[in-house]
Amino acid sequence: MSQPDFNPFDPVSAAMSAMHQGNLLQAEQAKQKAVRYAGNELARVMEDILGSDMITCQISRAVMAASLAKWQKAKTGQ
Repeated sequence: MSQPDFNPFDPVSAAMSAMHQGNLLQAEQAKQKAVRYAGNELARVMEDILGSDMITCQISRAVMAASLAKWQKAKTGQ
């Protein structure tokens, strides 16, 4: 007779399962941190460009300003 992969009464099995779930949570948190960092860096560069005279077209300024506003809302969860 084959044994099941997970026995809820086996403490070692329960510990291994919890560790695996913790690793998945840590991986998700690391991914979110990386996305947040990339977004913040992009926003910083866009703010630098908007603050300079590098963009002369008003449409480009509007697109960048709107993108920055959307990032700020996404960061705060709105």
